[in-house]
Amino acid sequence: MGDHGSGLLKVLFLHLAQVVVNSVVRIGKSIRIAARCTAPTARCSGCGTVSSRVHSRYGRRLADTAVSGQETAIDLEVRRFFCDNADCAKRTFAEQVDQLTFRYGRRTVTLQRVLRQVALALGGQAGERLAERLATPVSGPTLLRLIRSMELPEVPELTVLGVDEFAFRRGRRFGAVLIDMDSHRPVDVLPDHTADTFADWLREHPHIGTVCRDRGGAFAEGAERGQPGIPQVADRWHLLHNLATGLEKAVTRHRSCLKVPAPELAPAPAKEPDEESAYERKIRERHHDVQALFLQGLTIAAISARLGLDRKTVRRYARVATAESLMRERPSRTSALTPHKPYLARRWAEGCNNAQTLRDEIAARGYLGGRKSVRRFLNTLTRYNGPRAVPPPPPAVADVVRWIIGRPENQNDQNRQDLKDVCGRCPEIAEACHLARGFATILRRRDGRAVPKSFDLGVVAGQGVIPRRSRGRVKGS
Repeated sequence: MGDHGSGLLKVLFLHLAQVVVNSVVRIGKSIRIAARCTAPTARCSGCGTVSSRVHSRYGRRLADTAVSGQETAIDLEVRRFFCDNADCAKRTFAEQVDQLTFRYGRRTVTLQRVLRQVALALGGQAGERLAERLATPVSGPTLLRLIRSMELPEVPELTVLGVDEFAFRRGRRFGAVLIDMDSHRPVDVLPDHTADTFADWLREHPHIGTVCRDRGGAFAEGAERGQPGIPQVADRWHLLHNLATGLEKAVTRHRSCLKVPAPELAPAPAKEPDEESAYERKIRERHHDVQALFLQGLTIAAISARLGLDRKTVRRYARVATAESLMRERPSRTSALTPHKPYLARRWAEGCNNAQTLRDEIAARGYLGGRKSVRRFLNTLTRYNGPRAVPPPPPAVADVVRWIIGRPENQNDQNRQDLKDVCGRCPEIAEACHLARGFATILRRRDGRAVPKSFDLGVVAGQGVIPRRSRGRVKGS
């Protein structure tokens, strides 16, 4: 291999710097690198004695990271050395190449490190699929074994300990996860979430200065028994969760205020002074036809037969000179439905257009008529007012809670306007919004001193805004 080729290998393959590469060939879809070790000495893995006496040579095949998307393997010729230390239990040992091999390993150190990161990020099955795409095929159980073989990081001395329930099998078996609140990393998992187990763990770790927990009684009892008098604070997540739960109850009690008011019905278009009604147009057309035939010399009987009118009607039209003399003021008609029309118009605007349902509703109000009259009136409303403007659906209770206690930077202009409209329709929700937002701001800023002594978080407990059991010290206050 030329100087340029060897220089390229030293730049791109740093883990091969301590071996001599004999050849690089492509076999099918994989790349094979043949190399051999040339170090004059090796260190015994049992006692650490340096030896230079070679016992034998043998070959190892190591899987390596992919090159240009192609599976890569290294055929490495290694040596076995004699151990010259008489007190060592080993008589011979195999040499290891720094940053390339490890004992009993079938992968390079680089590939081993990459697969561990894949396993930590994705786990077994998902990591297996990604490794196959990276041209480093490995099974899911192997990835899980790589995680189990890793040494646990040394736990630093804790000052503030967080504890919460942890589900091994959701709804069936629970434990407790312990968190370092300074680094926000888990430090231990307890087999159950009882007070005895947590108390025993605290006795073994007397350096804990503060316990940050939820509102559960088991952890409070365990902390007091494990280290009597240890400060206990409520973590912000559970306080916000309790706040959201209480606020949801308050909004649910006033759910009717979330509905957007139905738009008012547009009044029926007023008749213009010079606009001709259908009744007047009918009289005028009939008078014109009768007068035209009468001037042609036709008799009353002939005109009646041609126009299909009664002879008395033809005679009345033939005797008058103008159609206006036949027109009279028509009295307004009333029916049993007339007193209920305002109610039907309001219910129609709210979205109810079922004639039978509306008939049953007004029957309870004294209506004795039938469903057809109601249907005809609904058709009239549609004809005069056009398609009914369906009001938008009311916002969900969970959305209102999110608008109130969510971070302001995560709210858009539409959310702010919707919350403003809801508060404008319901003073109780507006008061709950004011109190809950103030409390959430204090929690996020960790400013417990901002809570006035006279401020009672249960002031609206009757409305379910903030449960009284949520009161307590906040971490950082």
